[in-house]
Amino acid sequence: MIVVYSGTRNLYKCMLPAIKSLLEHNTPKKIYILIEDDSFPYELPDIVQTINVAPLAEKYFPSTSANIKSQFTYMAMIRICYPEIFANEDKILQLDVDTIVCDDLTPLWDIDLTGKWFAACPEYMGNYNPFQNERYYNIGVCLFNLAQMRKDNTLPYMLRMLNKVKMHCVEQDVFNFFGVPEYVKEIPVRYNESFCCGYTEHPAIVHYAGFPNWWDNPLMYRHWYLDRYR
Repeated sequence: MIVVYSGTRNLYKCMLPAIKSLLEHNTPKKIYILIEDDSFPYELPDIVQTINVAPLAEKYFPSTSANIKSQFTYMAMIRICYPEIFANEDKILQLDVDTIVCDDLTPLWDIDLTGKWFAACPEYMGNYNPFQNERYYNIGVCLFNLAQMRKDNTLPYMLRMLNKVKMHCVEQDVFNFFGVPEYVKEIPVRYNESFCCGYTEHPAIVHYAGFPNWWDNPLMYRHWYLDRYR
């Protein structure tokens, strides 16, 4: 299992409980964290490798990019570049920093992705369905088939769209535009229990998507999962 987190400086501290919860329930081969500095201000286990992606972001997302000023920043946009960033990996599990792992993720990692670009949980956002697809997927928890994405040369097409068209959810919209439904595998809700995707009795991953003050909100749904590791 190879896992990646990403975040700007204000999110560095949020990665720590996320990673700690992952390691308590799983034994990944490697954890990558994408940051915007050459060094990380907190002590990390040896299994974790940091990558400064700021130079790559400057290369791919110019100041004229339609989404460069998005609230999600280039740290979200950079996800379309995973096939290049992780050129030696065939598959990678992406987890947002506002996630807490509660169970073994081996069944998720072992999902058959033959011919697919990614596996994710469907998101229900009211009437929000910009591409008229049957499903719209949340990629805050996403298993990427990098080998297939490289084979299908997805980066140039996604990059062009992300830089030319203003998107509400930036890279998530791009993945949904190009990948749904042919290139996506649907995963159970318990791997992305959230306000956006739904709830289960026994979550494998709790995702605080949709809560802007999730880090210190004592009234948030299932805040105790975060409290345990924070």
